[in-house]
Amino acid sequence: MGIALLKKLNTHLPDSVKIAFGPIIRSKLINNTVFKAQMDRLYQMDIQTAEEIEKAKLVSLKEILIHAYEHTKYYKILFDKCGFDVYSFKDLKEFEKIPVLKKSDIIENFQELQADNINDYYSATTGGSTGSPLKILLDRESIYKEKAFIYHFWEKHGYDYKSSKLASFRGTDFGGKICKANPLYNEIQLNPCNINADTIEEYYNKMNKFGVEFLHGFPSAIYSFCKFAKEAKLDVKSKYKAAFFISENVYDYQRKFIEEVLGLKTFAFYGHSERAVFAEQVSEEGYQFNPAYCFWELSKDGSDNIICTGFINRKMPLIRYELDDTAVKIGNIYKIEGHRDGVIYGRNGEIISAAMLEVHSTILDKIANYQFVQNETDVLKVLAVPFKHLSKEELNSVRELFQTKVGDAVRVEAEEVEEIQLTQRGKFKLIVQNCK
Repeated sequence: MGIALLKKLNTHLPDSVKIAFGPIIRSKLINNTVFKAQMDRLYQMDIQTAEEIEKAKLVSLKEILIHAYEHTKYYKILFDKCGFDVYSFKDLKEFEKIPVLKKSDIIENFQELQADNINDYYSATTGGSTGSPLKILLDRESIYKEKAFIYHFWEKHGYDYKSSKLASFRGTDFGGKICKANPLYNEIQLNPCNINADTIEEYYNKMNKFGVEFLHGFPSAIYSFCKFAKEAKLDVKSKYKAAFFISENVYDYQRKFIEEVLGLKTFAFYGHSERAVFAEQVSEEGYQFNPAYCFWELSKDGSDNIICTGFINRKMPLIRYELDDTAVKIGNIYKIEGHRDGVIYGRNGEIISAAMLEVHSTILDKIANYQFVQNETDVLKVLAVPFKHLSKEELNSVRELFQTKVGDAVRVEAEEVEEIQLTQRGKFKLIVQNCK
C-alpha cells in the first residue's frame, strides 16, 4: 500500500473503521522499508565519530549534486555556466561557485527544477508566512524519511515510535468536532481552534480515554489548552512526558507557562515544507542542524540567512536554497530566528519587533489568548480573549500594559473578542500585519 493511498484512507475513513484497523494502518508506516532504512542510518550516526559524520555529509552532498546535474535541466545549465564539475567536486570552496537559489528562482524555473527520473511525487505548498505561497514537488519517499528524522529526535526525549501515544493539536477539517482518530501516527488529533472554557473538559477526557503520553502541535494551541486546563483546575501536572512544538514561533511566555502547568519539558525542531533543512533543539539556547538531512551554510552578506541543500527530496532538489530565516552560531549550536510574525510599524517609520510584546502581568491571567492586529501605521489593536467578560477598567489595563511596551510609536487600542484570527491552515500569528 503506497503512502498516498494510506494517507487518503487515514483521512477519509470513519473513525470507527480507522480505530478498528489502526494497528494495520500504523504498521504500513513504521514497517516501510524506506522508513526503516532511514531510522537505521540515524541510529548508526548516533555512534559515529564527528569525522565519520562529516565525511558522510559530504558524500550525501555530492550524491544530490550529481543527481541534480544529471536529471534536471536547471542545474545542468547552471553548473556548466558557472564552471562547477560535480564529478570532481571535493573542495567546499568549489561549491560556493553555485549561485544561491531564491524563492523567485523556484517560481520562475518550476519545470526546469523537476528531476526527470522521479515519477512518484506530489505537490505541496508552503504556508506563505513571509510572502506568497510557494509550490514545491516532493517525492513520496521523502514522507517516510522525514518521519524517521522526527521520530529519531523525539526518541531522545522518551518517545517510542512503536508504542507511544500522542495528542496532536493541529490540523483542519474537523467538521465541527473536537477530535478525530489518526492511527497512521498513533495519535488523537485535536481541533486547535475550538479550545475554550466550555470545551476544555471534553478535550481532557478525550485525551485520558486515548491514553495520551505526549503532546504535539502548535504552541499557541497547547498554550490555550494549558490556560483553560489551569482555570478549570484539571489534573494535568506531570500527567504527560513531554510536549513537541511545530510550525509556529515559540515565545518564552508560552514555553514557560506550558512547562509550569504541565510539569514537563518542551522541545521543537526547525524545518519547512520544502524539506531542505532540519535542525533539532538541543538546549534552551539553540539548535543543531542534522547532517544526515541537509548541508547548511550561513549567508556571508551580513544577513546571516540560512542557506540549505536538502538530501531527502530528489524530485525537486534545492541546492544552496536561501531562506528568510536567520541563524547565529554560538559555540556548536545555532540560535535560529524565523520571520513568521513580522513586525509593527510606527507612525514615524519605527519598526518594532514582536519580542517587544512579550510581557508579564497579572492582568494577563484573566486572558486565554491575545493577538495584535495593525491596519494603520499609527494604531495597534490588541484582541483579547478572556476567560470571563472583562470590565472596562480591566480592558484598559490591557491597553496600558502594551502601550507602555511600545511607547509613543503607535496608539494601542484593546478589544474583547470571542476568538482570535487564524491562518487558513489554522495556525496562530501573534501579529496580523495589514499595513503595506
